[in-house]
Amino acid sequence: MTNQDTRSLLLKARRRHTRIAAIPLLLALLVSDSAWSQVSLLHALYQWIGYFLTLICVLGRGWCSAYIGGRKNYELITAGPYSVVRNPLYVFSFIGVAGIGFCTGTVTYLAILTALFAAYYQIVVWREEKFMAETFGQAFADYKARVPRWWPDFDLWQDVAEVQVRPRFLYITLRDGAMFFLAFPLLRLIEYLHGLGALPVLLRLP
Repeated sequence: MTNQDTRSLLLKARRRHTRIAAIPLLLALLVSDSAWSQVSLLHALYQWIGYFLTLICVLGRGWCSAYIGGRKNYELITAGPYSVVRNPLYVFSFIGVAGIGFCTGTVTYLAILTALFAAYYQIVVWREEKFMAETFGQAFADYKARVPRWWPDFDLWQDVAEVQVRPRFLYITLRDGAMFFLAFPLLRLIEYLHGLGALPVLLRLP
């Protein structure tokens, strides 16, 4: 099995694990609600923070995709967002997950979602960096030693005059990022059904 085949299998496994993790979380959301009043200032503030973070996530993922252009398996990308942090796509995804957590109106789901993401993607990144080391050798070792894994260092910023963008990959990334926005109507629908009594509220979480 080639490195490219291994990476493809890892991508498929990551998507499958994401769907599996989403099922129990969705079921829990169906029977739980925020302990704070939905008309309170705190609840409204949480939701606006969630909207803002999710917007940053979608725009940031699109920005990263313009640089990576579907070439991650064949070329070591070190410019733009990749010059300040090694995994900018995952950093923006984490911001989006935190945004969804805020939109639930509870600290509980915010903590659960971010903790699950952080724990799982530590493993994902470890596997991907193993692939990168095998594919790019010393060039990746130098990049890894210079650029932080998670926390951006903007003093390292480097850019290029132009990037070659593959529209299909950019569309796919924007489509995947836009899935974060689907959390808004889904959460509002659940709140509405709770208000009607169509869904039972078994837990009220802070």
